[in-house]
Amino acid sequence: MIGLRSVRLRLTLWYVVLLAVILACFSAGVYIFLRTLLYDNLDDTIRNRAVTFLEVLAYEDGRPTLVDQRPFDDPQAGESFVRVFDVSGTATVDNSAEAGHIAVDANAVESALQGRSSTRTLSTDDQSLRVLTVPIQQGADINGVLEIGQSQEDVSTALRSLLLVLAIAYPVTLAAASAGGAFLAGRALSPIDRLTRRARKITAEDLSARLDSNLPDDEVGRLARTLDDMIARLDEAFRRQRQFTADASHELRSPLTTIKGQVGLARSKPRDEAAYLEVLQIVEDEADQMSRIVDSLLTLARADAGHIVIVPESVDLGELINSVSEQMRSAAERKQITLTVDQGPSVVIDGDDDLLIRLVLNLMGNAIKFTPDGGAVALGWGMEDSEATLWVRDTGVGIAPEYLDHIFDRFYRVDSARTQSEEGVGLGLSICQWIAEAHGGSISVSSEVGRGSTFTVRLPMTQLASR
Repeated sequence: MIGLRSVRLRLTLWYVVLLAVILACFSAGVYIFLRTLLYDNLDDTIRNRAVTFLEVLAYEDGRPTLVDQRPFDDPQAGESFVRVFDVSGTATVDNSAEAGHIAVDANAVESALQGRSSTRTLSTDDQSLRVLTVPIQQGADINGVLEIGQSQEDVSTALRSLLLVLAIAYPVTLAAASAGGAFLAGRALSPIDRLTRRARKITAEDLSARLDSNLPDDEVGRLARTLDDMIARLDEAFRRQRQFTADASHELRSPLTTIKGQVGLARSKPRDEAAYLEVLQIVEDEADQMSRIVDSLLTLARADAGHIVIVPESVDLGELINSVSEQMRSAAERKQITLTVDQGPSVVIDGDDDLLIRLVLNLMGNAIKFTPDGGAVALGWGMEDSEATLWVRDTGVGIAPEYLDHIFDRFYRVDSARTQSEEGVGLGLSICQWIAEAHGGSISVSSEVGRGSTFTVRLPMTQLASR
């Protein structure tokens, strides 16, 4: 049973309504055209008869008359008549009685005597006639009036037959076309029905299924491929969400387990003050680690939801990098790392100062973290291809090529064995990537194992709209 909301039913109804209007217009056009043609032919026939009668007119005492009666021996006798009037309007010839009681139209006769022809339609009890009234001229003089009438019955019969044919053909054609329209609509929409049934089987728990990708390159085929692309993106988004949740749970579980273990160890037996202070220090360190995890998670969650408002302002890139390097210098000195700043040209960009500071802090923090004691970290800025660039270079352990495509993934860390010994939760580079992209830029890395890594950020020089 097709519901009233069915696209198939609505398409069929629209098709039927449109076809009904087209057929009605076509039928009306055919009727009007044939009616005009038949009446034109009838008028031509009457005019030809008038020419024939005018050629056989004779005059008796100056009055026009018909001396040759052969025109009255007409197979159309009873369906036509002829009348001749003199200049006074008196009939000299009149056989209208054979066609019925037809009154004389004095206005038509008077008009013809003044040189004007006219055509009119008369109705009798038995039939309808077409009447032509024309003046009889000899040179420039008008000597009388000729009036010829002929039955319209043949025309009326033909038009009635046409109306009957149209009245029968119209609903039959419309019904047949409706059935054909319903069939074609069903055939056209059947691929969409199949797509709908397959789409119902796809759930958030299993997005691996796809719609029919073997459809031709038409509207339905393109729709199926577009939906498949959307499902693939949703599948990837759900997968990343599940992975993100699992990683976040794992990262939070580790410090919680450590805190619980240290507290349990402290309560297991009395200890001296130094031991308690050591436990408290471990608990504080793990709490700081949890705070960093939560802070990073909130930052990324707000960024994904578009709740972080970027406030653009003019930022001197050189001043920003020099300021951040001074903040990180003490951390570098603790590891005896040489920190240098390659001074570049004056570069002013439109950006959010706080977010750009956080980007540079994260990059420098990673560089110092993974550079062995006694190593070196350098950072600088410049311009390239109408873009502002900043880079952080270290002499650390480097990153193997197979890991380079994943280091900006959330919670991704190259060496899981050093996770517990190094501060960080694998979210810093993800935040850096988001900050760069939020400013319309990008971040990239080049690295060599044992030789160090270089992170490069490119930022556009164009005006950044507030968002």
